[in-house]
Amino acid sequence: MLATLGMLTLAMSGALLSRRLQAPPKTVASWDATLLQTLYAVKSSAARSASVGQAGGWYPAIDPECMARQKGVYFVPGLRGLQQTTDYTCGPAALLALAAYYRVPGIVTNRETELRIAREAGTRFPETLPPGGKLGTKPDEMVRWLEQHGFRVSVDYESTGDGSALRRLQHNLELGIPTLVEWAELGGHWVVAVGYDTRGNDDPWDDVLIFADSFDRYDDHPDGYTFVNANRFYWLWYDAFCFDQLTWRTMITATPGSPSLPGTSRTP
Repeated sequence: MLATLGMLTLAMSGALLSRRLQAPPKTVASWDATLLQTLYAVKSSAARSASVGQAGGWYPAIDPECMARQKGVYFVPGLRGLQQTTDYTCGPAALLALAAYYRVPGIVTNRETELRIAREAGTRFPETLPPGGKLGTKPDEMVRWLEQHGFRVSVDYESTGDGSALRRLQHNLELGIPTLVEWAELGGHWVVAVGYDTRGNDDPWDDVLIFADSFDRYDDHPDGYTFVNANRFYWLWYDAFCFDQLTWRTMITATPGSPSLPGTSRTP
């Protein structure tokens, strides 16, 4: 009986091997189709099984205002990045988001106001750029616009590499003060820092920063928020392209001014 079963198994194995040898080889096109089908199935499965928010391809949807309720998270609710309409108005878009948050009179969140702020601040446009000039908005131009619209403003830099700027930024967010920062992202990019997550421990280098970002185009969820590891941000927190010289860790703290000035209907 065992001998008979062994002979039968051997015969079946031989038949299968013969069929495999006789089968025509797969073409490149058929391999591509198989690969695409497999990738689609994996993506669909991942989308169905995503446990954080709604699926969005490679990036899970995260609700910052929900995350902000966790211990060790400091978050300024209600301030999202307003998407810039040109490649060089991240600064005016950040000013617009901050001014709208504090309900500065005359501020409407649209393209016209974004470009008006750019002109008022002195942002350099391509059509008016002098030879050798650089597009964008410098820190002193951002500060001047804020002061002209009723804000108390301080600007800080830090080139020592001792982490003090990151601690000041965290302190601002602990107090509920959204803070303008400019870093090397996109060759030089203004954002508003609106959140800080300590991750529940004393190690600052695994912390997470939350930005109200006017160029929120990379994470499949254009909600006006982006996120970055604090250590990565700290060492990319400089500008070597848009400003006149290498500038480390630019941070602008702006809060509403006296009651007689615009922008005082909301406090941090």
